[in-house]
Amino acid sequence: MANKKWTLGALTVISAAVGVGASLSVEAQTAPAAAPVTISVATLAPAGSTWMNVFDAWNREIRRESAKIGQPMAMRFFPGGVQGDEAEVIRKIRAGRLDGAAVTAVGLAQIHRPALVFQMPGMFRAYGPLDNARTQLHAEINGAFNTAGFELMGWADVGQARVFSQTPVRTPAELATQRPWVWSDDRAMPAFYSAISANPVRLQVPEVLSALQTNRINTVITSAPVATQLQWAARVTHMTDMPLYTTIGATVIGRAKFGALTPQQQELLRRTGANYHQLARGSLRRAESAALTSLASRGITVVPVDAAQRAQWESAFTRTRAALTGQIADAAFIARVAAIR
Repeated sequence: MANKKWTLGALTVISAAVGVGASLSVEAQTAPAAAPVTISVATLAPAGSTWMNVFDAWNREIRRESAKIGQPMAMRFFPGGVQGDEAEVIRKIRAGRLDGAAVTAVGLAQIHRPALVFQMPGMFRAYGPLDNARTQLHAEINGAFNTAGFELMGWADVGQARVFSQTPVRTPAELATQRPWVWSDDRAMPAFYSAISANPVRLQVPEVLSALQTNRINTVITSAPVATQLQWAARVTHMTDMPLYTTIGATVIGRAKFGALTPQQQELLRRTGANYHQLARGSLRRAESAALTSLASRGITVVPVDAAQRAQWESAFTRTRAALTGQIADAAFIARVAAIR
């Protein structure tokens, strides 16, 4: 009899345990999936451009990989400057109205002004030394961006800046006779124009094309991909055969948004960000080479610069860096960056 009672009791306990297990299993199967996370990112890059093609591929990778770990995440890009100029989108990120931005040095300087050193006139006119400098200063730059409330996802440059004009420009003195454009929020190029006694016209990027069309300006300093994809090249006839600097760019995410992600999502964003920004740099450099060839074949006259004329540009670059020392970074940091080759 005792054995029978024990058996019934045991069956009751086992049945209860099985019932609980079954209940937990059902709950686990019917537990709601994690809510999708969307990261909003603004950029001046136009839809269909080399930059946006890479960003779209990055977004597809994030969607795919985050779905695999059950923590869906996606990026929503706002191309073509629809969220405003770069200074405005950085303000929106700080206010929590946007999550991130893909910006040039103009936007990066709103976060950490010494980032402009990488784009100072004459500083880097080849990609190898620029890549080396950012690699060597990676921890320092990332730490500064974190302190300012941003996560740096990766560098994606805009190209080597050249003079595009409606008449030949071989020297700084010839540039000073033109009506050149300068980005309204740029902190570096006004010092360059001051050094060569030029009077640039301050405009935001979306205003440049109409200003070229109305002859309010007749000269822009920009990269070949930008001149091509923003249709500025259709309004000029000459390109000076010497880069003045490399236009840098990067993608940043506000720390508030980044900190709200799970550790797995953060790792995924960092890992894919590094991969796709490396891809972007390669793609952009190939696009730049193709754009330079295309411009020459479309009737843009390439203006040669001889050794004596180059020396005049170098002198102007030296005066510009001296004027910017203390304004965008101290002399020691500028010297450290300049020494990296």
